[in-house]
Amino acid sequence: MKYFFLAVLLAAYFMSNLMRVSGVVVLPPLAVSMGLSAAAVAFLSSLFFYTYGASYGVWGVLVDKRGPFVCCGASLLLAAAGCFTMGASASALAIGAGRALCGLGMASAFTALLMYCAYAFSRENYPALVGMCLVVGHSGTVAAVAPLGWCLDLAGPRGVFFALAFASLLLGALLLSFRGSDPRLAFSAGTRRLAVKEVVSELVATARMSWRLFPLRVVMLTWASTAAAIAALQGLWAVSWIQSAAGAELSSARLCATLISVGLVVGPAAGGFFFKRCPARHEKSAFLWCCVLNQLSWLLWMAAPRFGDAAAVFGAAGFAIGFFNGAGYVFTGNAVRALAPLDKNAGIIGVINMLIYLGVIVFQWGTGAVLDLFSAGAAGYYKEEGFLLGFGVILLIQGWSFYQITKVRAFYK
Repeated sequence: MKYFFLAVLLAAYFMSNLMRVSGVVVLPPLAVSMGLSAAAVAFLSSLFFYTYGASYGVWGVLVDKRGPFVCCGASLLLAAAGCFTMGASASALAIGAGRALCGLGMASAFTALLMYCAYAFSRENYPALVGMCLVVGHSGTVAAVAPLGWCLDLAGPRGVFFALAFASLLLGALLLSFRGSDPRLAFSAGTRRLAVKEVVSELVATARMSWRLFPLRVVMLTWASTAAAIAALQGLWAVSWIQSAAGAELSSARLCATLISVGLVVGPAAGGFFFKRCPARHEKSAFLWCCVLNQLSWLLWMAAPRFGDAAAVFGAAGFAIGFFNGAGYVFTGNAVRALAPLDKNAGIIGVINMLIYLGVIVFQWGTGAVLDLFSAGAAGYYKEEGFLLGFGVILLIQGWSFYQITKVRAFYK
């Protein structure tokens, strides 16, 4: 049965990625139909990340204390409520409220999945499992762009949102029904009521412990900056950027943007294969090179309009960004397990993801504000200069986090 439960948790993580990135397809058309500014579109998108990021650490502590089945099962019911809200009304208010509920409901999926793998499988297989989980999960980001766009064209927003609600409801009910089979319970001395103050205190203590350990702090900063940067691109602006800078049709822009997600699927598979075989003494160098290639991929993306076939270069650069991000996530996930106590892993991953989605909120809203400074004369259309300035600042922040890797002696105890 452990592979059945792994499949259920993988499906939940797949859906969390799909819902996270779906804004790139669902939200920009609102700017055209409702006359919304770029900042307003970015705000609607960021509502998912407000609740997702704010609750991630809390879910991490709860997963440590209560186990992945109960926490992920309950949170999926909240995501189902969010999808029902968006399906019941197509207003901007309903979409904002629905995305906020979906963010809250999907925040436990990744932590629950990693903790299930940690308790149900051997440590030797953990890097490969992390890679496999990221491959399957990030397939949701592939489904969230061109395939989701086609589904929206066929069934309309209401049909898509109700289908997502039903899937979330089914997965949540399965996990809650089998909560007695959670392997975390075998390592627990029993359950007791957790006070809000206790959860918050545990979260603060975990954050302090993570920050004081310099190698773990570098993992947090690197993971947060890279994930927030790609989320701002992939989850909101990629399609609009390609349309504006390359003059591509909407369908072509969606396909090019989908290659970011394809890279995020292939990258963890390659990373899982490589890091499982990489000697511990070479992990730092391998990770640093992965980050350098990631930065170069971003520079290629920004330079894409200077080439003859700009759309093709956007696609290739997007794939490379996704690939090197995905490969790096395998290392960071494995480093957290190597550097931190097992019973604190979920809390630390929660803290890291709170930092990630604080970055996502700042990056998405900040790029939206910058784009409004470079008006293209019509809602939903933006100038290339705005993209270059907004993401140029993001790349400086990301590069600074990569430099910190050079100061770390090793990413293991």
